[in-house]
Amino acid sequence: MRLNRIQEEFIKTAGRFGKMKYEFLFQDMSKREYEMLSVIGRFMEENKKKEGMYVSELAKRLKVSSPAVSRMIGLLENKGYVERVVDKEDRRNTLVHITDRGNRAKKENEERMQSLMKRVMSRMGEEDMGEFIKLFNQFADIMEEELEGEKR
Repeated sequence: MRLNRIQEEFIKTAGRFGKMKYEFLFQDMSKREYEMLSVIGRFMEENKKKEGMYVSELAKRLKVSSPAVSRMIGLLENKGYVERVVDKEDRRNTLVHITDRGNRAKKENEERMQSLMKRVMSRMGEEDMGEFIKLFNQFADIMEEELEGEKR
């Protein structure tokens, strides 16, 4: 394949991924809110002794700005899915933790996502799926490095 043809095919394929509608999978939350609940939930499982997760750590893991994370936390807080608490060790910092209601919502949404992925994987095959993920990550790493180089 020539470079122009590969570029066109990539843009077309990437566009298809961007246009996919995942929203129907998630009840009462956006895909991004689900991702945030998943990150907080995973952090809480891995760090059982901690009261919550710092907003800055959450922003870093989601690769978005702290103000954007704060806005999303506000939305999730209004739904009763997360709570902010003052860090007892350093009162200048705020921690975010997932509530029981948030854990239930996360679990319900995870089950829907897992059902979809199970169907996709059964059609694609585990080996091809693993190869796809490996190559996609390799491609993403190279693209990130090249784009970072373009900034300089």
